Amino acid sequence: MKKVLSLILVLLLALTACGTQEKEDTATPKENKSEESTNAAKDNEGTRELTAEDEKYAELITAKDYETVVRETGSLKSESQKDFYFIASAFIKNNEIQTKTYDPNDPNAIVTDHKVIVNYLNRVKFVPDQIKDEVDGLRKAAEDKLAELEKEAE
Repeated sequence: MKKVLSLILVLLLALTACGTQEKEDTATPKENKSEESTNAAKDNEGTRELTAEDEKYAELITAKDYETVVRETGSLKSESQKDFYFIASAFIKNNEIQTKTYDPNDPNAIVTDHKVIVNYLNRVKFVPDQIKDEVDGLRKAAEDKLAELEKEAE
């Protein structure tokens, strides 16, 4: 029963990630960013003013209350909510990986789970300084583990 629930949760997270990507891919040309504006946005990354909402979500992440962050930012109404939703989702997925038992007959499951973490963190545009080290650590750990798993698969 636990395996079925775990599988459903993994599929739900994967579908959520895919659904958000599809929404971005189907944006009208007016909504699509040009390469120049994307580069300009990356140059301005980290310069966003912290709001009270940002502070609240950063504190929740520091306190490891990821479920509350996901629940409160699930609407994805603002860039800030999107960033914190993806950060919290990545930490939830990482915690899930730590406690999950993988089927040795399905080596792609653990690779897929690490890809989900990397994809969530790649969507984040702004990380407040107070959680930057935590997020960067998770990103590095997930990317390193993913590289290691893909190397073993070869």
